[in-house]
Amino acid sequence: MNIYATNIRENEADTATFINPFTQQRYQRGRLNVRVDRDELLGPTATAIMRQHQAEVIATTHPDFPAILDPTHIAIGPFISGLGDNLFFDTALNVGTHAVFGYNHPAIFPKLQRLGQVLAGFIGAGTDFFFVSRHGAPASQDVAALLNQYARDAYGVEFMTNFSNAGTEANENAAKIAMFNKFRQVHAQLGERLYARMCEQLGIVKVRPHVDDLWSNYPFYVIAFHGAFHGRTGSTHTMSMSKRVQKEGYQAIPYVIHLPYDATVDFNRHIETTPLEQLITTGQLRRVVDQRKIPIDLLSFVIMEPIQGEGGYVIPDDGLLRALNEFLGCYRAKGVCLISDEVQAGLYRTGEFSAMSHWYRRYPHLKPDIMTFAKPLHVGAAVTQRWLLEDWPGGKFSGTWPEGNLLSLAMAAYTLQELKQIDPALGRPYADNAKQAGEYLRRRLCEMAEQLEARYPGEALVTNVRGVGQMNAFDVPSKEIQEAVVYQAFLHGLHLLGTGERSIRLFGTVDQRQREADLLVHILRDVMEAVMNQRQQHASGTRATV
Repeated sequence: MNIYATNIRENEADTATFINPFTQQRYQRGRLNVRVDRDELLGPTATAIMRQHQAEVIATTHPDFPAILDPTHIAIGPFISGLGDNLFFDTALNVGTHAVFGYNHPAIFPKLQRLGQVLAGFIGAGTDFFFVSRHGAPASQDVAALLNQYARDAYGVEFMTNFSNAGTEANENAAKIAMFNKFRQVHAQLGERLYARMCEQLGIVKVRPHVDDLWSNYPFYVIAFHGAFHGRTGSTHTMSMSKRVQKEGYQAIPYVIHLPYDATVDFNRHIETTPLEQLITTGQLRRVVDQRKIPIDLLSFVIMEPIQGEGGYVIPDDGLLRALNEFLGCYRAKGVCLISDEVQAGLYRTGEFSAMSHWYRRYPHLKPDIMTFAKPLHVGAAVTQRWLLEDWPGGKFSGTWPEGNLLSLAMAAYTLQELKQIDPALGRPYADNAKQAGEYLRRRLCEMAEQLEARYPGEALVTNVRGVGQMNAFDVPSKEIQEAVVYQAFLHGLHLLGTGERSIRLFGTVDQRQREADLLVHILRDVMEAVMNQRQQHASGTRATV
């Protein structure tokens, strides 16, 4: 048997426990170690499962090796089963969908089990009916109240929440809120006649002129950033600029301008400050648009990840933050909204409810008008400053499932409630632990980088260790090594994701224990050494081993 296993000392004081509902077997988080049989990981059963999936399901983002999970066996914190008796440490955490507590937090899982007895097959039309439970199941209004309170505590203003199915739809709805408010502003500013002249100059026509004044498009601009990822629907893939495969061959919405996500950004170079009425009456609007400049009166919002995810776990530098702060300070009064995409970074993964809070403390114009959440929330949410929703028309956005998916809403409610508590294994608030555990992990990663450099001089295997809270990453020398690290990690019982061109990202739970950080670094060191061993064997022409 080709076994890889860790032997990190158990922490018997960590009594967080998962009881398998099928077998009643009890698993204690502080005693778990990684153990994988590599022959089984790549064996006929695993290969057959992968091949069946590839034959029946259109390709998405799966790896080319059978990274198979079984959450019905062992799943607690960052630990999750694969096939057979294989137990993994998961820093992908299902691409962040379990990035708050990881799997099956003992204060949350039993509550969901209880609700699952009656709600397992129920998803209702939550945008058409109101829901309540005489047995305590949370409904959308309960989750919204929690989100609105967290947002109010963070930014000192009133918020309301719209629910959706996922993060991409949350960003779609956030864009709709900002754009419709810009439409109302511009329509009131110009009046019917001048608004019609604007549309005529831009080639926008009425689609049913004998019925009403519905226009074929609305020329409201968006500023997004290079490296951004905001989703895969029609509007959000236009706002994204992370990978070519996510955009190539797809129709894009117009009026989206992408700017550098670094200190070289120059907002003013892309802005035309001439009043919109003057541009229209002098016939200059078309020229400005053709020059890829934004008439400031038509800019609806800036959308920004407070820390870029797919772009490479890029933490914005002060130059970018200062420039954005100055830009919004100048033009917020023109109705420009700031949308903070918190789908990856929100819900205390960085130690703050909203990751934008880290930058808002230094740059007060970075108060978000709208924040979007999803992934660990298990529903999508656009949390919006209340003033934007004055006289909001019913039906401007809707969706069958979001407010009627009661199990997902319960997961969201229980997660938000638990985040206010203190984990008995930690003895401190989750927010504080996320920050301190992240600092500890980064120190250990830097130590590992020094050890690898001493063993492999000049290779620079691990560089640019970075992160905020439990959103951490480091760089490897090349895309080829990035792919080799991800694959070797799998063979060492560690689920990793690459990001950007040559980065490795590490999702961490907000309740990460020191033992788990040590275990992670232990495996990573073995992985890096395996990658180097394989490269050296390949270079010498000998047979590589895992």
